[in-house]
Amino acid sequence: MTMIEVKRDDLRATRVVERDVSPGEGQAAFAVEHFALTANNVTYAAHGVDMRYWDFYPAEPGWGVVPVWGFGRCTVSNVEGIASGDRFYGYWPMGAAALLTPVKITPRGFVDGAAHRRELAKVYNGFATVLPSMTDERLYALFRPLFVTSFLLDAHFAGKAETLLIASASSKTALGLAQAAKARGTSRVVGLTSPRNREFVVETGYYDQVATYEEAAVLGDLGSVAYADFSGDGGLRAAVHGRFGTAIVLSLVIGDTHWETGGVARDLAGARPEGFFAPTVLGEMIGALGQAGFDAQVEAAWTSFTASTANWLEIVEIAGLDAAAAAWTRLAGGDVDPRQGLIVRP
Repeated sequence: MTMIEVKRDDLRATRVVERDVSPGEGQAAFAVEHFALTANNVTYAAHGVDMRYWDFYPAEPGWGVVPVWGFGRCTVSNVEGIASGDRFYGYWPMGAAALLTPVKITPRGFVDGAAHRRELAKVYNGFATVLPSMTDERLYALFRPLFVTSFLLDAHFAGKAETLLIASASSKTALGLAQAAKARGTSRVVGLTSPRNREFVVETGYYDQVATYEEAAVLGDLGSVAYADFSGDGGLRAAVHGRFGTAIVLSLVIGDTHWETGGVARDLAGARPEGFFAPTVLGEMIGALGQAGFDAQVEAAWTSFTASTANWLEIVEIAGLDAAAAAWTRLAGGDVDPRQGLIVRP
């Protein structure tokens, strides 16, 4: 199988490699049909070691395979319950094929039971049977895993502050959060972004106010503030906390779109920055609503969000892994138009 590997100490550096994909007993081989490339994948790479994202598809020392969300088709199966031609949505390698060990097989999908995955986050080990409800697979690959996080963040932030301040406002998870929060209408939604992306962020209509990162320190009074930091930029975080001080009642670090300028600033005024752990909020919501109630709310929010993307989204399809590697280098360098949703067909 052909796969893209990324150099761990230089996320812009890539190589395309070949690996054996012959399935053994209890294994199945899959062709990766198409997958999305987003800033979320850069976060996976930036946290490849500490969050163990590199461990899902192991590579040689110094290199890593970035996991991606998309669709795959079984090509050879040595597993009862998985047949050649069966299609699944899940967490694939950035490449053209994958070798998995399906267990816990049901009509809804399966879990990869490979030994190296047993201690990894279970949420990434499931592969879902492709359903007719996945009407636009490209939107599903681009937004669905991100949108669930956006949905959970909106629920977590709801009612916490007068203003929801979002850094890296053009990232896809941030857009999902902003759209949901704006629709909820209980907080003012303010976005921070680069000068290059400011016009786009305004055009989405998801934000009540948009400012550049440089303007963060001179924003006017926003009342109580809940800060959603998708940038991972420690300097920006310090500037925001320095500007709003004790008005910041909640500060969550969610992503690392600015992976090169990370770092946790300490002794900041206001609420102490903390990481967002989606499974905790997910468990609380399912406990309160029941699985069916939770699913219904997610689907209603998903329908609203995907309909709104027609106003700004341009889907760009990329053919072949060499072109995908070049696109990854641009993405890791922050050089991608936020209006574009990148879909790779290996």
